[in-house]
Amino acid sequence: MKRGNLQLMADHLKINVNQENFHMGKYRGKDDFSNPECGSVGCAVGNCTVLDSENVMYNFTYPYDRIEFTAWSEEFTGIYRGKKEWHWCFGSRWSKTDNTPTGAALRIEWLLNNGLPENWDCQMSGKEKLCYM
Repeated sequence: MKRGNLQLMADHLKINVNQENFHMGKYRGKDDFSNPECGSVGCAVGNCTVLDSENVMYNFTYPYDRIEFTAWSEEFTGIYRGKKEWHWCFGSRWSKTDNTPTGAALRIEWLLNNGLPENWDCQMSGKEKLCYM
């Protein structure tokens, strides 16, 4: 886990991302997949590629000319999508429970300071109280 990069993401989400430009269920809006700076609605990952724009990974296979958001997030954070920690921080299911940039930032910071909550999946699904609120 790359703690410094995760904290950069949390800070960016708290300071620079408005609710209007945030949705955990979408990396980016419909046609905003090729620019590291998010110009549309996006999730925690989609809004944070700007923090590492020189290392953003692209897929240039026709018809796609787009950022590989998952691959970028794995490299930048050191957390892989198959891991529970990735879903705790970046999972799209949060769009139904806590679809806010502040919530995403607080989840990242919770992971950094306390580790993954034992009941993380129940929190994500809304079955248990959020530990970070």
